[in-house]
Amino acid sequence: MGKRQMNVRLLKRFCHKHKKKTAEEIWQAMKYPEVNWEGLVDRFKTHHSHLLGIIDGHESHYRNDLAAKIERGEARSMKKEGNLTPGYYGFRGFDLMCDYLVEEFGELLKRRAVKDRVIAGRGAAAFIQCVLVAELAVRLIRDDMGVSENKAREIMEESKAVGEMLHDGAVGDDEV
Repeated sequence: MGKRQMNVRLLKRFCHKHKKKTAEEIWQAMKYPEVNWEGLVDRFKTHHSHLLGIIDGHESHYRNDLAAKIERGEARSMKKEGNLTPGYYGFRGFDLMCDYLVEEFGELLKRRAVKDRVIAGRGAAAFIQCVLVAELAVRLIRDDMGVSENKAREIMEESKAVGEMLHDGAVGDDEV
């Protein structure tokens, strides 16, 4: 292995560590809470009825967004959906939320897709990823930060990069 190749690898490692340190500083400056990963699924359960209401067609910011995209013929594939990371919960939070939501609502969503054009429009998996994960994350952030739903949506958007850097999905890798 050449010296140049080794230097590139070291530079990448340094860059990653530097970005992670910067993300930790932003986390603290923004006063994001420490995530209790072990208790997170129990917190999901407290929002079951709200999520069920969204599946039943109740008012939802993200359901309305998806319905509008379907109506306009946009975002026909998940690749075009943009960043679905649930804010400071990062990829690890996204995976936990998806697993919970599939287990809890997967079969129901398949049955509802027959009559519900928003669920049917992109399928149950896309509905979970685009609507239910976002709605659940907003609820959790609202509870964490003691803010309104609108403010929680803003926090979710602005904290995505930090969440992706610090909670990249590797269990036991998180420091915050």
